[in-house]
Amino acid sequence: MKFLTAFILWLSLTSATTVYHEFYLSVTDITYIQNEQSLQIISRVFTDDFEEVLNKRYNKDFKLIPGLEVEEIEVYIEKYLRDKFVLETETGILEFNYLGRKYEDDMIYLFLEVENLDSFERLSIENSILTDLYEEQKNMIHFKSDNYKKSFILEKEISKRTLNYNPKL
Repeated sequence: MKFLTAFILWLSLTSATTVYHEFYLSVTDITYIQNEQSLQIISRVFTDDFEEVLNKRYNKDFKLIPGLEVEEIEVYIEKYLRDKFVLETETGILEFNYLGRKYEDDMIYLFLEVENLDSFERLSIENSILTDLYEEQKNMIHFKSDNYKKSFILEKEISKRTLNYNPKL
């Protein structure tokens, strides 16, 4: 009887600890460097999720693995980012430059930059990366400039947020 009780206890503990729970999160750091008049953006996304969304959206079979990539992947990455990541100030939508990417562990780092951005009072950030594939996708945003810092999470239902930014305050 003790063996049966111990076995049931062991079984319940091991099955409870082996439940797999996926989470879907990207993290985007946006830094405004006033004296350079630029926004520097680094977005970190799980590589397998990003690969899957590109393949499904564009009906391709890309491999986001260094050495196995095809050159045309750059075009599709940039196109996807332009569709899903939008920055806007009171003067209009900002054009960003896609600078490239790097891989680290199971993440892909995407590098963007907005140049010639004079001062602004309002910055709207729309980030719907991966929300077309994963309903539960969360996109964390960290904005900073000098002493001003703001963080928030965007998701499918609320994919846009506006910051009121005044560096003179």
